[in-house]
Amino acid sequence: MIIDCAVYRNGVRESTEHDTESLEAALAGLGKDDFLWIGIGNPQTFELERVAATLGLHPLAVEDALEAHQRPKVERYTDHLFMSLRTVRYSDDDITTHEVNIFMGANFLLTVRRGGPDLRNARKAAESRIEPMSHGPTAALHAVVDSIVDGYEDVAAELETDVEEVETSVFSNRPSSDSTRIYRLKRETLEFRRAVMPLRDPVERFATGSMPEDSRPYFRDIADHLARAADAIDTIDKLLDNALNAHLAQLSVQQNADMRKLTAGATIFAVPTAIAGIYGMNFEHMPELKWTLGYPLVIAVTAGICGYIYWRFKRSGWL
Repeated sequence: MIIDCAVYRNGVRESTEHDTESLEAALAGLGKDDFLWIGIGNPQTFELERVAATLGLHPLAVEDALEAHQRPKVERYTDHLFMSLRTVRYSDDDITTHEVNIFMGANFLLTVRRGGPDLRNARKAAESRIEPMSHGPTAALHAVVDSIVDGYEDVAAELETDVEEVETSVFSNRPSSDSTRIYRLKRETLEFRRAVMPLRDPVERFATGSMPEDSRPYFRDIADHLARAADAIDTIDKLLDNALNAHLAQLSVQQNADMRKLTAGATIFAVPTAIAGIYGMNFEHMPELKWTLGYPLVIAVTAGICGYIYWRFKRSGWL
């Protein structure tokens, strides 16, 4: 349940045993500038409650961490901060999100992950930068949030590539089901938006005043990455709208062209139909009935009229 646990003294890692008693001992032995970083993956209710009791976490924050599908948010309690955010992955026109909940106190950081990629790379990257890690748990918080937000930009880049493919397909001459793919991409973009947009205001507050002065530049960098991801989402959404409108317009133009061809064909065949209908009537005294060249003359006149109509339609672009 506890994936990783370590004490950081002056930015240097000291591993700790992964049990409640060891956590209590580690907390009791922390110095002024030391902090404890605990990583938990897919915990059972009783497991998280046991760790929460050791760290003194607020029960409402623990309840939010236990309930899935939280909206990205930041809440402050008396002696700790609770943050909920989502990791995002994109593959085969499908957005997948998983929840990460973070508790930060004066001398600890607890990450609770539900599914999705683990946070080992974020921890290793943070541990390689000893000077920032000496700033305390805010450095660990920055490492986790920065890793997740960097993933947003990667997803945005992949979505933009797929949107370019859709645009190319829309303006090509080959038949395709572009409207289906555009709808799927718009739905996945909406899911992406739900993960990114609610996070902008909390991170902006981190960057401008609610974090220690030495940590704010790092959160300003995250805020900048979030802004780029949000701008990319807006651009993707607008491009998909434009692609859908262009696709529908092309379908309408194609249908009009098809209707014109059908109309032209019906007009051409109306002439022989009318002549055949007249000469199919059972009257004796009709022109050319007794004339030897009457039949080829009617055929020739019919073919001439049809040819003339075809030429006029071809000239006007209907055929």
